[in-house]
Amino acid sequence: MTSPLRLPALGLALSLILGGLLFFLADHAYKAGKARQIATQAAASQAARELRRTPQRLAQDRDQANAYAGLGHSGFLGEEDRLDWLGSLAQVRAILDLQRLGWRLSARAPSSLSPGLYSSTMTLEIAPGDTRHLAQFLARLRATAHGLFTVSGCTLLPDADGHSVSCTLEWWTWNAR
Repeated sequence: MTSPLRLPALGLALSLILGGLLFFLADHAYKAGKARQIATQAAASQAARELRRTPQRLAQDRDQANAYAGLGHSGFLGEEDRLDWLGSLAQVRAILDLQRLGWRLSARAPSSLSPGLYSSTMTLEIAPGDTRHLAQFLARLRATAHGLFTVSGCTLLPDADGHSVSCTLEWWTWNAR
């Protein structure tokens, strides 16, 4: 015996199942769309932040490029310019009218400070030597030589003609190859 309500009850059950399935699919699609929207908004916000920082980055890149070019022009980047160093010594000796200027230059050696950094030790004997002559000598050498150096130490030495100075310089170069 079939009940007269059996067919409508079956239709109602199927409608509920189908409605629940459609609701689940619609909810899932809504949540996926919302997640995509949030991700897109986050990406857009990040892009806007990057766009606002672009002028600063361009200025920083320009400054770094100028600094790198300055290091290249100073003789710090690449191979040593030993001939220029020695020519500059002769030029400074003539300008300051030094009686004596002796030098010894070691071979270039890798520095333990950083890969690609090299130094060459130069020992100088300068006469006449006092603090005034030494300061002038170092300032002129920095201004004329194609290279960067640091002074490791200087010693004032008495001699037959008064005083002389013995100095040790470290000439620095960077070769990242």
